Amino acid sequence: MPRYYHLDSSGEDTNLQLYSLKQAMRFWKELDGDVQQYGEDIEQLKERCVFVLATLGLSISQLLGQNNPLPGRRVPYPLELFRSFVEHHDLPSELITRFERFNYFYNGCRHFGLTTTGRGYDSVNELSFAVARECYEFGLHVWAVVIEVFRNELGSDLDDFDMETIDVWG
Repeated sequence: MPRYYHLDSSGEDTNLQLYSLKQAMRFWKELDGDVQQYGEDIEQLKERCVFVLATLGLSISQLLGQNNPLPGRRVPYPLELFRSFVEHHDLPSELITRFERFNYFYNGCRHFGLTTTGRGYDSVNELSFAVARECYEFGLHVWAVVIEVFRNELGSDLDDFDMETIDVWG
């Protein structure tokens, strides 16, 4: 069976979640640079925020699904996975509250569409650059928390994994 969590994606093995994380980081870096230079009145600000959060959320969903502490017949939704992860590893419960907010915007980005209640647009309508930054930073924190948990397991291959030095261009 192929492995989709290998640290080196240069051969048959790959790392889907790390690739998605790198893409989110790369596009955030570009977006943040444009906002720093030109302000928030840039073209496609909303679209770019949605893309980054959808991609970052995808990476987190993949990361949590790959490390599901309670595998079953189906892969649970990201919020279910994160709750199980936090509970299984005795992490602070306030992480769940923060993840619920992240997930609200992530779900809006990935399940965007017209509904009779307007709910399909609500989270995207509420998504500002400041909220996107908050979600982006928390998403990176989720990655750091998951990596730290598994870095401490015997035989892990994560000693050299550093969120600060990820090559987003490679």
